[in-house]
Amino acid sequence: MNEKLVLIISSSAILNLSIITILSWVKSKDKPANFWLGCMFFASTAAILDNTFIFAKSGNILLYYLGLASNLSFGGLIISVVESFLHPERKTIKFNWKLFIPTYTFLPFIILCIIEPLWATRTIQFAETGRMTIFGIIYNLIIVCYSLGSNIYLLSKHSQIRLRPESKNKQMILINEFLWTMMILQSMAFFPFLLNMDIQYVILYMPIFGQIFFIYVFFRMTYSMKLFEVQAISQVPVENAVKYAALKLDDQKVEDIRLQIIELMEKKKSYLNMDYTLSEMSKELKILPNLLSMVINSRLNCCFNEYINTLRIQTAIGLLNKAGKNNLTIEAIAYESGFNNRTSFYKAFKKQTGKLPKEYLQKEKERKDVV
Repeated sequence: MNEKLVLIISSSAILNLSIITILSWVKSKDKPANFWLGCMFFASTAAILDNTFIFAKSGNILLYYLGLASNLSFGGLIISVVESFLHPERKTIKFNWKLFIPTYTFLPFIILCIIEPLWATRTIQFAETGRMTIFGIIYNLIIVCYSLGSNIYLLSKHSQIRLRPESKNKQMILINEFLWTMMILQSMAFFPFLLNMDIQYVILYMPIFGQIFFIYVFFRMTYSMKLFEVQAISQVPVENAVKYAALKLDDQKVEDIRLQIIELMEKKKSYLNMDYTLSEMSKELKILPNLLSMVINSRLNCCFNEYINTLRIQTAIGLLNKAGKNNLTIEAIAYESGFNNRTSFYKAFKKQTGKLPKEYLQKEKERKDVV
């Protein structure tokens, strides 16, 4: 294989991934998802940089540490990216130390190399000949298993079958697109490693296909960020009527708008759409969003998100009362009612009814048994 070609391709990947890493971190001030994206890009950059030096027979133990340590918890980074995108209302970086336990297990190897430098030298020598020490094999297996395992976990959690067309969730489509593509990319990189294929394949694979995928992810996720923010924006309640001071509407007009909102919800049941926003209601009714928000706050005594959740919970209660007949699980009922995850459903249900769904079902069962 042409060594210069490998070095040119790898250098290009390192440069491109370094740029999108920095851009992601710069954009992470108000969007924590960008921070975790940047960490994911950085881990890949570190791995490619380490592999490039090893390929050029100039392996460095510090780069080896950096590459392995940053990739041991790659699965945790994937989980953090997805969870951050699904919760755009969180404006601070939420660090879950449990997701990065694999990286902590790397400390014994670092300590061993400090105590006995021969281990460090031997590790690099093995790597330059396409082999790995027992530690290298163990840690690379952890990377493979944790990364693929996290992908499978997220896919099983978020790849829910929608039973109604209006339940189609653009957020979930984008997340599943990211996860499935990542799964294919990882599989094509990891399986050759597990099968002990030519090390040059592994060295070239990530600089070519990895950088293409990550550049795509950067622009795709950045462009689609507003999609993930839209629900968080709709959840912000109006604390006072100052912003509506300039709106001069008589009581009859306000009441007419209230009735239009209620009629729309009864007929179209738009609230079952997980992506439903105030802007979409505005388009359907051809009424300005600030007018709709004012009417909902003043006449329905809640913010837009609370109103939509109330309707969703009413639907959920109806489905729960028929749970024995329709064979739907509580999680399926949550999705059918318009919620995009179980946590938000449980929180809204508890707020509306004072009980969790399972508690509600148990109370209903006890009531029916008494009757």
